[in-house]
Amino acid sequence: MSMLKPLTLLSIAGLVAILSSTASKSPTLPLFAEYLGASPSEIGLIAAASTITGVLVNITAGTLSDLYGRRRLLISSGFFFATAPFLYLFITKPWQLIVVRVYHGIATAVFTPVAIAAIADIYHERRGEMMGFFSSATLLGRLLAPSIAGTMITLYSFHETYALCGVFGIAALATLLRFPKTMTTEMRSTRRETDVRLLSVLANPRIVAASSIMALPYFAMQSIETFLPLYMRTLEVEPVLIGIALTIELAVIALLKPYGGHLYDRVGEGKVIGLGILLSALGVLAIAFSTTYVLILTSIILFAIGVAFTTASVPPLISRIAGEKAHGTALGAMETIKDIGQALGPIVMGIMLTYISYSSTFIVVAMIISSAALLSVLLRRKALDRKTLS
Repeated sequence: MSMLKPLTLLSIAGLVAILSSTASKSPTLPLFAEYLGASPSEIGLIAAASTITGVLVNITAGTLSDLYGRRRLLISSGFFFATAPFLYLFITKPWQLIVVRVYHGIATAVFTPVAIAAIADIYHERRGEMMGFFSSATLLGRLLAPSIAGTMITLYSFHETYALCGVFGIAALATLLRFPKTMTTEMRSTRRETDVRLLSVLANPRIVAASSIMALPYFAMQSIETFLPLYMRTLEVEPVLIGIALTIELAVIALLKPYGGHLYDRVGEGKVIGLGILLSALGVLAIAFSTTYVLILTSIILFAIGVAFTTASVPPLISRIAGEKAHGTALGAMETIKDIGQALGPIVMGIMLTYISYSSTFIVVAMIISSAALLSVLLRRKALDRKTLS
């Protein structure tokens, strides 16, 4: 079997799956919630609901994939991608969105850590680059989604938009059903071994620090995806243009992530992560002072460059720290911590918007991203300590 076939199948599945899940929320979810009469704080909670699911499911899914194999978990994620979008068609009240978002969140929470773990199993020398290509495929789905969703909302309605999301979800399930059983992805651990690995991963300060660095850009990304559309509406920007802006953000991330992974393979995580933190914080800070569509686009591009470099470096770093037999558990832990940040983003920003302006809120978000620099220093210090001891 060609070594490229599993990556190709995962990349295709990731593209249509993430296209489906992203189109259901960006810019659809905040606009639909506002249409149903939700307040800013309620919109923040609704946007965070699926990510809160991920906090509980990610590490469980990664650990179960170490125990029972990758393929079973990947197919189960496809079932949720295929069914969740159609539930939005029956929603008439804001609180119902929370229930559906919790269900929908299981899909990505299972798929992402298991797919990355499968790639870590198969590829060794070019792990960062291969993870970068897979991530770019998922980001291609994410970058297409806002424009497609914004156009569908403008031309048709929310219901037609969610129905189309369901079609893409079915395509993801059909692709995952073709994912092969391979020796590397079906090697199973005993339950005792898995429990020991889980405890060792959670007790590893380098894994926790690296995962926290991953969480902060997603804190900002989810905040932007949720409230930037509403901010742009105050500037009288049409939904289709809002979708295009978010698409450009994700396009930059998708294009640069393989290069970020390549840089990680060549020069290591320290310089790449540091540059990424700086650029992403400056990008959010620039959004705070942007009052025109062109300025917002420029700020988003700067932010996206930083996110690409940071998020391309963390997964291969964590897989290296964890070792060959704990990829699923360690990457599941990373996704759990990342989702904590992603869930807190819209909740915190929704609360802040109750008391302060959009501009002030984005400044606070930029300051929160900057705290990743301290975690990066801690990460490098721990690495130096280990080299000294060895």
